[in-house]
Amino acid sequence: MFRLLNSLSLTVKLAALIVAINTVGVIGLSTYSFISQKGTMLTLAEASWGKDSTQFADLSAGGVKWGKADAVADTYKLYRDDPSLDLVHFTAVNAEQKVIDSWRREGLDTLPSAEDIAALAKTAPAQQTSDLTSMQAGLVSFVTPLPVDKSGAIPGYVVTTWSADRVLATARNNALIALAIQAAVIAVAVVAFLVAMRALVGSPLGLLSGRIVALQEGDMQTPVMFQQKGDEVGFLARALERFRLDAIETAEQRSRAEQQQATLDQERARNAAMSEEAAATQRRIIDRVGEALSLLSGGQLATRLQELGPDFEQLRVDFNNMVGSVSDAISSIKAASVAVESGVGELADQAQQLAKRTEQQAASLEETAAALDEVTKTVQTSSQDAERAGRMVNEAKSEAGESAEVVRRAIGAMDRIQNSSSQIGQIIGVIDEIAFQTNLLALNAGVEAARAGEAGKGFAVVAQEVRELAQRSATAAKEIKHLVAASSAEVEGGVNLVNETGEALLKIEGRIGNIAETIVAIASSYREQSSGLREINHAINEMDQATQRNAAMVEETSAACHDLLNQSRLLQEAAGRFELDMETTQPVRRVA
Repeated sequence: MFRLLNSLSLTVKLAALIVAINTVGVIGLSTYSFISQKGTMLTLAEASWGKDSTQFADLSAGGVKWGKADAVADTYKLYRDDPSLDLVHFTAVNAEQKVIDSWRREGLDTLPSAEDIAALAKTAPAQQTSDLTSMQAGLVSFVTPLPVDKSGAIPGYVVTTWSADRVLATARNNALIALAIQAAVIAVAVVAFLVAMRALVGSPLGLLSGRIVALQEGDMQTPVMFQQKGDEVGFLARALERFRLDAIETAEQRSRAEQQQATLDQERARNAAMSEEAAATQRRIIDRVGEALSLLSGGQLATRLQELGPDFEQLRVDFNNMVGSVSDAISSIKAASVAVESGVGELADQAQQLAKRTEQQAASLEETAAALDEVTKTVQTSSQDAERAGRMVNEAKSEAGESAEVVRRAIGAMDRIQNSSSQIGQIIGVIDEIAFQTNLLALNAGVEAARAGEAGKGFAVVAQEVRELAQRSATAAKEIKHLVAASSAEVEGGVNLVNETGEALLKIEGRIGNIAETIVAIASSYREQSSGLREINHAINEMDQATQRNAAMVEETSAACHDLLNQSRLLQEAAGRFELDMETTQPVRRVA
């Protein structure tokens, strides 16, 4: 693709670019024109369809009210028979949502279903509304209320559906026509542009390209055309002409340079003879310097150059000064290396001792941390045990409170029993009194029967039986009274015992509360101790880690000191290779 594009001429490339830009613009403009015309035409069509739907509602009001489907059908007959009027569906319902008349144009699968129509009618709007949910299928629905009756109620609704295909087709055709007109105008413009580009740019550039090829082949004499033009072609022609003139000047300069080179070759031949003589002298001097350097390389820093001649006197002085400076530097290096070895040895010994002490400290901290871990765990276990004991004491306290409540209820029951016993005693007293009165009555009856003689003998027997029965009742009542009195005494003793039990339980409950508070305080103290121990343990662990890092750093320092000691000894050995005018080094102290 790019190879084909590079092979095209500039005119064709520009034309292709213009065509592409205009094509994109035409497509965008046509799309915008289609959307704009479609929106405008749909707005006008919707307004017209709304008016028609309102007219249908006005005309079919009577038919809907009286349920006359034929009268309703006559209101839209013209639109039903003429497909070009866009009506594809009509439904009229009364106030009870009963369908009076309904019609659908055959052959359209995208029409709303009966359920959708019923749903639209059930919205019961007070004014005409439109439904655009089917616009994607090219349909627009209107729900139009019938004119209100004398009571002010809406007697029914008309639901109409209109097809927007004709409107959309008209907008599409208008857009295609505009697209064709614009495409024709662009085609004419592109052809005119190609012709103009061919005459104004393509042909002059072709001639200039041919002139460039001629310049490459060596034609420097023919002038460049189109220099009089004021456009880019003229600018390119003038630049090419300047290049031609510069090439001519470059050729002339090359010719002059060749002549100068010949003169330089002659001068070089004369200088070669002089250089040969100087080279022989330099070789002698170089040999002597080479011998001195050879001695220096063997470590003989006492070597000095003697007389070299006036031309090389400064070289001799500089060489001797350099050797003296190096000799002094080597002497200083030897002395410094001895001092470094001594200091590094002591530093290495101290680093080793510090490393051992740091390792011992780290081990101690590690043992301390482990012991603190155990103590922390023990305190945590004690805290948990104290919390469990607190919960158990609270449970015991709650149970003691429940027992005290039971005792209080038992005391109430005993009191009620005692009251019942007292009432029973009173009832038995009444029974005893009744038995006594019955006995008196029976005695009086016996006396009266005795007075009556034979006539009262039977009544006397009955009176005697009643008297005996009264006496037995009195005897039984007295025995029951004694039993009730004993029972009351026992109940009173039981009440006292229950009261004492309740007081003891209340004291136990109070002491259990005190024990619970004490255990809670102990658990809180354990938690505080556990928290403090955790913080101490954390601090000791950090100290342990820091100590271990210090130990590692001390070991690295010790290793570095040993390396420096070895390097110092190597430096002494290297400096010992040189023989100086005067030895200034000291004996090396060996460090274990």
